[in-house]
Amino acid sequence: MTRKFLLTIILFAFVISCASYGLVKRVRLERDNQNLAIIADYREVAGLAKNAGLEVDDAIQLLIKNGVRGLMVSELTGDNITHGVGQAELKEAKFPERGIEGTMITIMPGSPYKDLLNEWLRVRFAVDESSDSGDLFVPMMFNVLKTAGILPDIDGLEAAKRNNLPIYYRPAPSPGHLSDRAAIMLKRVHEKYNVAVFTPAGEIVSGYPDVSTLAKTAHELKLPLAIVEFSKQLGEPALNRLTSPLLIPLHSVTNEEMSARRITRSALRDRLVRAAVERSVRLLLLRTAPPTSSEFVFNDFANEVKILSDELTSRGFNMSMPRAVFADDKLNTNIFAAFALSVMLVLSLYAYLVRMGLRVDSKINALFIAACVVLALAVWKVAIVSRLAGAIAAPLIAVEASLMAMDSGKNRNLLYAFVFAVTGGLALASFFSVTSYMLRLQTFSGVKFTLILPPVMVLLHDLKRRIHPESLIEFLSRPPLWGELVLIGVLLAGVGLIIFRSGNVAFIPGFEARIRDTLERLLIARPRTREVFIGYPSLLLLNFLVSKKLFARYREIFRIGVALGFSSVINSFCHFHTPLMMILLREFNGLWTGLIFGAVVVLLVKFVVIPCLKLIKPVIS
Repeated sequence: MTRKFLLTIILFAFVISCASYGLVKRVRLERDNQNLAIIADYREVAGLAKNAGLEVDDAIQLLIKNGVRGLMVSELTGDNITHGVGQAELKEAKFPERGIEGTMITIMPGSPYKDLLNEWLRVRFAVDESSDSGDLFVPMMFNVLKTAGILPDIDGLEAAKRNNLPIYYRPAPSPGHLSDRAAIMLKRVHEKYNVAVFTPAGEIVSGYPDVSTLAKTAHELKLPLAIVEFSKQLGEPALNRLTSPLLIPLHSVTNEEMSARRITRSALRDRLVRAAVERSVRLLLLRTAPPTSSEFVFNDFANEVKILSDELTSRGFNMSMPRAVFADDKLNTNIFAAFALSVMLVLSLYAYLVRMGLRVDSKINALFIAACVVLALAVWKVAIVSRLAGAIAAPLIAVEASLMAMDSGKNRNLLYAFVFAVTGGLALASFFSVTSYMLRLQTFSGVKFTLILPPVMVLLHDLKRRIHPESLIEFLSRPPLWGELVLIGVLLAGVGLIIFRSGNVAFIPGFEARIRDTLERLLIARPRTREVFIGYPSLLLLNFLVSKKLFARYREIFRIGVALGFSSVINSFCHFHTPLMMILLREFNGLWTGLIFGAVVVLLVKFVVIPCLKLIKPVIS
C-alpha cells in the first residue's frame, strides 16, 4: 500500500468522522419520525357514503379500520353554500331606502348547531357577538363572497368528533378588510374540536401579502402547518417560513391533475408511497375518484385505503397522526460538519488543479491546510459563504470522483471513486442537514451546477491533458466530422433533457416509469436512472475501448457519461428531505445494478457490435 493511498484513506476516514457527527441527530430523527396519517376528505366520503346507502359514521368507521387516521374538513365558501353544502343560506339583499346592497346569510332553521354557527358567523365578519339575530347582513356582493370563507363545515367537524378522528382543517380566504378573521376562526374551531394540523385553502393565503397573523396563531396554539408539496399558492412560502418549525409535509393529487396527466389509481397509490418513503412526507391526502367516474363506489375507496395502508405498514410506518418533529428536535449545523465540507471542497479543487498542471510543493500543501481551516470557519459563520461552498463543492466532488474512476482505464478505480463520492455526499449532507433544507424552505444551490459543470470540467481536462487525441485549438481549427456533429447533438440534447427533468417527476416516458416501478418493488430503494443506465455502463465500456485501443476519437462521449453518473451520486445526497439510509441503500443498489447492466453492454459491444462493424469496415480505429 502506497503512502499516498494510505494518507488518502486516513483523510477519508477523518472527513467521514466529522460528517458523521453532524449526521447522528438527523439519522436518529428520521428513525423516530415514522408516524404517518392517511387523510380523507369529509365531503368526498359523505358523498360516496350517500351513494352507497351508508350512514356517514359507518363509512368513516370502515375507513378508520382500513387505515384512515385523519379527516379533512374545510371552511365553507360562498360558492360551497350556494351549492347546498353546509347549514347556511346566502341571498342577495338590497335596501334602496338606505342605498346599500349586499348578501344576507341565514342559518337554516332547525339546525342543532344554530347558536354556535350564529356566534361563528358574527366572529367571521367582525359583527357584535352580543347580537342574537338569526340573520346577518354583510355589505358585500355575492361575487366577493364566492371564494371567501363563510362558516366552518360543522357537519365534518362533528363527524370527526364523533369518530375520534384528528382534523386537518382548511381555513378559506377572507375579504381584504377582514384579513385577520381566518386566523381568529381557526382559533375558535381549535378551541372546540381536535384540529391537529391546518393549511389555508384557496389560490391566495388569507391576508396576503401579510400572512403573519396565521403564523402567529399557529405558534400560539402550537398547531402544525401542513406543507403541501408542489403547491403554487400565493403567499405559501412566506407562511411556511414564518410558521417554521411547526411544519409537516403533505402530499396530495387533485382530481384535475389526475385527469390532465391520466394518472391511474394504482399510479396514485405508488406516488403517495414514494412521497412517504423517499421525501419524508408524513401526511397523505387520498382523494376519491372524480364525480364523473360513475363506477367508482365507496367500497373501491375503502379498498384503496387498505392497500395503501398495508403497503406503508409493510415499510415500517406507524399509522398515526405525525408530529412536527423539528419543533421538538431542531437540527443545526456545527463546526465539524463545516470542516468536513471545507476539506472535500478544497481537496477536490486541489486535485483538479494538479490534474490540470499545478506543481505540488510544501508551500502548496501548507496553503491547502490553511484554506481548509479558514474556509471551515467562514462556512460555519457566514450564510452566503455556506451556500456558495455547497454549490461549488457538489460539482467539484463529482468531477474528482469521475476522473478518479477513469484513471488508467482500470475498473478497480471505480471503488476508490465511489468511496470518494459517498464521502463528499456525506460531508454535504452533514452540513446541510438542518431544518430549513430538510423541510425545503431553502433550496440547495448546487443541484443545477452539479448537472452542468462536471461534463464541462471533464471535457476541459481531457483536452488539456490530450486524453482526447486533439487539443481544443486543434479541434476548433479543423472542419468537424459528421460523427462528431451527431455526438455533439446527442450530448447537448441529453444534457438539456437532464436539466429540464431535474425535479420534474412527471416528464418521464412510460417505459422508464415501468422500469422505475419494477426496480422500486425489487430493491426498495430504486437506483437513479443516470447511474444505472449511463454512468457505470459508460465507465465499463470506456475501459473496454481503452484496453482494445478502439474509437479513440469518440471515447469522450463515454467520459462525459461517467461524469453525469457521478453527478447523480452527489445529487442524491443533496436531497436533504430523503432519509439518509435510503440514500446510502440507493447508491449501493445503483453501483451493483449499474455494473451488471454495464457488463451486459460491454458483452454486446464485444460480441455483436464490433463484429458487425468489422463486416462494414475492415479496420476500426
